[in-house]
Amino acid sequence: MANEHISNSKERLIRFLKTGTDKSFFLPGKNKHFQYVGNAMTQMINDGRGLEAVECIKKVHSEKLFLKLDPMLMFLALACHSNNDMAVKKAAYALVEIVCETPVELFKWLKQVKTCSQLTKGIGRGLRSTVSNWYNSKDPMQVAEFVTRYKNVGNWSHKDVFRLCHVKPANDSIAFIIKVVCKGLKSATEAYKEPSADIQKLITYFEAVDFVRHTEDGFAAAMKLEEMELHKEHIPVSLLSSKEIWNSLLLNMPVGEVLSSLPALSRRGFLTVPDGKAQEDPIVREICHKVLQRLKDSEAIEKEKISPYFIYIAIRNYVHVFSEVKTYHHGKGGSRKRENPSNNGPVSSSSPSQGKKKKRKGRKTEEGQGDAMTTEKKEEAGMTAKARANNPELYDAIHDAFKVAVEKNTSTTGKSYLLAVKTAGSEFQKGIRGTPSISALEVMSLMATILKNKERNVDLGFFTATLSPMKFPSELDNIIEEIYSRAVPDLTLACDPAAPVTWALEKKKPYDVFLVMSDGAETLGEDSPASKLLEYRQQMNLPDTKMVLCGLAAPKLDFAQASGMLDIGGFDATVPSLIHQFITGKLDTL
Repeated sequence: MANEHISNSKERLIRFLKTGTDKSFFLPGKNKHFQYVGNAMTQMINDGRGLEAVECIKKVHSEKLFLKLDPMLMFLALACHSNNDMAVKKAAYALVEIVCETPVELFKWLKQVKTCSQLTKGIGRGLRSTVSNWYNSKDPMQVAEFVTRYKNVGNWSHKDVFRLCHVKPANDSIAFIIKVVCKGLKSATEAYKEPSADIQKLITYFEAVDFVRHTEDGFAAAMKLEEMELHKEHIPVSLLSSKEIWNSLLLNMPVGEVLSSLPALSRRGFLTVPDGKAQEDPIVREICHKVLQRLKDSEAIEKEKISPYFIYIAIRNYVHVFSEVKTYHHGKGGSRKRENPSNNGPVSSSSPSQGKKKKRKGRKTEEGQGDAMTTEKKEEAGMTAKARANNPELYDAIHDAFKVAVEKNTSTTGKSYLLAVKTAGSEFQKGIRGTPSISALEVMSLMATILKNKERNVDLGFFTATLSPMKFPSELDNIIEEIYSRAVPDLTLACDPAAPVTWALEKKKPYDVFLVMSDGAETLGEDSPASKLLEYRQQMNLPDTKMVLCGLAAPKLDFAQASGMLDIGGFDATVPSLIHQFITGKLDTL
């Protein structure tokens, strides 16, 4: 019994490190859910297995198996505060330099350390030594980049850290950087009347950063940016409208950052192909060329391990730039409002009479619902047409990058799937929890497309109280249309998450995985998903069949009441990796 307890503690720790929770419910997006669940790390330390726990942290980090880094930083802080086991404490402090790659992680870790040591006063010698080693172990030019690029994270700054931890510089270069941060560049420079070559290099760098932050000349700032290899974080907001700045930033920008920057570039007109009458700006032409060059670099896409879901989200963010309708997201979805061109203020796109009908949710007619869906489809088609016309080559390049990511960066499980989906027409174009820029319909279609391309046996079905098999087109747009044609009028109709398992049992269909995705409120039928899954496993002699229930608009699900079940509340680019690890049995193992 003791061995089982220890084994479970380790499995809980591994799942916690990877997902931020040791439960069977995962909540995507930015949240602090992980802070309020059980502490597997403390249990392992108390069981005398603290060094093994630290080794788990090291392996999860080195193999990039984590979906969220904050839980790992919290557990590392707990290990560093292990007063009863100095060996564990020493091993944890040694790991800080590896896990905390930038000041962002270092400051978050320090925050967790302070949380763990609320009852103690001051900063211990081990902590001071660890922080000093973190700065001293790095190249001085990298430290100069860090202190200027990441000046503040949360309530922490480099000045706070230097003073609180009494950082002792290992050389003159680090000493100079500390003086710049604490006393300013002018005061630090005056202390070095005859600076060495290394100090002079740092002075030149800090002067360049200071120049960029205070100049209004975009061209001059761009020259400094290229000369000193500065980053976007060094650029003041006022200069981010400069085409020269963006042209310089794109020189060494990773593909993932280029994808995230598409909306900003597009809003400023830097990605627009002029018509035949307009004269083409040479700098804008160069920006377009660099963006296309990065998006067409399949090797870089593979090397950066960019998820196809991340690219699709980037596509939707880019397309939404061309919408005349602004979306304000709150709660589980969002309300759509149109900007009033006369006063630039948002006004409701619905008439007062439409607003009254909205309150009587159950009394919507299918005819009226269809009209609303048709209007939204027209708006969607209009946005897409404008995005394509704005720069046809760019539009095609993003979609080609998506196909590359599907082919190169999506793993195959070799399992057989039943993908069961349910969506309401009233939710068409509404954002989902975790990713407001895409709809539930798009997420379901994305999952179907990628499973169809990567797995050997995948069936698709639409469910409410029962499941109906669907055609499975190979192209994403056709899958969206197929699911859209089945959409129910509104969210209030019965939706039994056990229906897919019931159907498979009746038809004697063997599946390794049931993947159930819905955008509405699930209501239990005669049997719970857990009891139905157990019955399916027994009758079909498939004891390892798993079930994933994804409520795309749900803040909380509680269906995973049996082993081999997972609840997910929402969706973001990390969810496919989570599902893959769960299905392949790697979520709790290393």
